[in-house]
Amino acid sequence: MPKLVCLSGMNKGEEFPLQEGENSIGRSDSSKICIFDKKASRLHCRVIVEGDRIFVEDNASTNGTKLNNDPITSRVEAKVGDHVRLGQTVLLISDKPFLVSSDTGKQNLQHKYDALLEEATFQVTKTTALRKMRSEKDGRDVGFLSFFQKEDK
Repeated sequence: MPKLVCLSGMNKGEEFPLQEGENSIGRSDSSKICIFDKKASRLHCRVIVEGDRIFVEDNASTNGTKLNNDPITSRVEAKVGDHVRLGQTVLLISDKPFLVSSDTGKQNLQHKYDALLEEATFQVTKTTALRKMRSEKDGRDVGFLSFFQKEDK
């Protein structure tokens, strides 16, 4: 069964199994997949599973939905390895196991996560957030602040 793996945003590292039929995504608790992203609408988009086929559809969200960095305006077919971007959240469509049992260890989990990133159909960094710091009076961005994952040794 396909699932969505969150690669960036506040839900980074979480997996969301996709059920047959409609899977709503958004900030609302009523969404089947609830994400924590202030740039996402309450009922932002939906992923529809029909047998072996997967479709993504935007719900007229404020900031739009992208499939593989292309804005979508209607129902679009997707496949395993594609990514869905809503706000600052990137969700990878996957059919591979990702989570491992706690006795396997954190190092094995990181290795599986890195392997999953390498199989993605797009370039991804290991930053968890990117926020604009301030703007000049004429509207130009001055700088950005990135938060990187801290590695335990």
